[in-house]
Amino acid sequence: MSTKCASCGVETTLEASFFKGRKSFSRLVKTYCPTCWLQRQHSTVKWVFLSNLGIGAVGLLFWLAWPELGVGRVFINLLFLHIFTMLTILPHELGHAWMARWLGMRVFKIYLGSGTTVFTFRLFGFDFEFRAIPMGGLVVAAHRSVESLRLKQFAFILAGPAVNVLLAAAIWPFLDSDLLWGLQQLEEDWQLGLMFFYANLAMVLENLLPHNVATLFGPMPSDGRQLCRVFFLSREERKLYHAMYFVMETTVCHEAGDNEGARRWVEKGLAQYPDHEALLNWRGVIALDLGEYNEARACFLQLRDRGSKLPLMRPLMLNNIAYTNALLGGDDLLKEADALSLEAMDAIGWMPAVKGTRGTVLAKMGRFEEALSLLHESMSQAANPNHKAQNACLMAEAECHRGNLDAARTYLEEARKLDPKCSLLSRAEAILREAKLPAT
Repeated sequence: MSTKCASCGVETTLEASFFKGRKSFSRLVKTYCPTCWLQRQHSTVKWVFLSNLGIGAVGLLFWLAWPELGVGRVFINLLFLHIFTMLTILPHELGHAWMARWLGMRVFKIYLGSGTTVFTFRLFGFDFEFRAIPMGGLVVAAHRSVESLRLKQFAFILAGPAVNVLLAAAIWPFLDSDLLWGLQQLEEDWQLGLMFFYANLAMVLENLLPHNVATLFGPMPSDGRQLCRVFFLSREERKLYHAMYFVMETTVCHEAGDNEGARRWVEKGLAQYPDHEALLNWRGVIALDLGEYNEARACFLQLRDRGSKLPLMRPLMLNNIAYTNALLGGDDLLKEADALSLEAMDAIGWMPAVKGTRGTVLAKMGRFEEALSLLHESMSQAANPNHKAQNACLMAEAECHRGNLDAARTYLEEARKLDPKCSLLSRAEAILREAKLPAT
């Protein structure tokens, strides 16, 4: 039985891969694919952001037109509350990051805001990624060892809300404690100090309330929810926390195009956690990028056959095996790739990489029109320049095989611009040379 996304209509045979969400102003719970779920979260955050700006605009209008009425000042004060709440995100996340650094953890990146990435920058020795809507934040950090992990994790999580408590305490001496919890003063004057105090108090309450928070990585537990269970982490769970250090170091190297560095981190991690699924998958992905297709296939087969508890693992491995088979070639492998890529599409067809794999398999089967359509779609939806470049290389191969050499050259040039280190460039260039087309 398949499950359909309530927004885009894409279907899956793996219900666990979709998210549940309550329809606005309704008790009705709907099911969304991860792409639509994330878009829905961004839309909600954007609506809140614009609504608060609208409140400020209405307040300014009332204040200018009818200054004797207090409603204008109330609305403008509420706008300042919203502005201060956004501004306190930075010190909150820096509290997490500084504590992590002091504890010897590895801080990979600090995300600020929601939606599309606007720019990245480095501040206080940390890498930041700033997004379009300045609401929300996340620190990605990992433990270099399992020693005192629970205590370190507790301090790391608590540090963010603690900074907001300190900021609220810093403004306290300058506030009139008799009017602190009354709202009448909002009508009488600008209450910037009070709004700053309220903003930090709201940040503390929001983060310490045990619940799930929507992030760019999907739903994640709030600071409060993590604090409630950190001292109950089992030995195996603590090992998983530590293993993620090797996974993230591998990811950083791979994104930088350093496959050899990524491989070193994978092998370091597997030396301590030989059964860790994410590390085993990375071993296969890196072998794939290095053109070691048989080794990559062996890794993916091992993961497919081990019966993972993670619902996404099997369809992901089916997709990876199908893709590797298509690159290896051969009638038997291609026949298997066709079946596996279809099954992966049924389960997680909303993923750009899965569409790209299906397109790759169809191209090898000579079904070029269908293949190019899927590869175009995969390329347009891919977030990573490397993934876009891989799709461009695969489209160059497909166009070359069906005799459209000019189109093949165009795609190959586009792939070079997207990622000069793309692992499929040399392969596509070789195919063009065999077609007696100069690969310039």
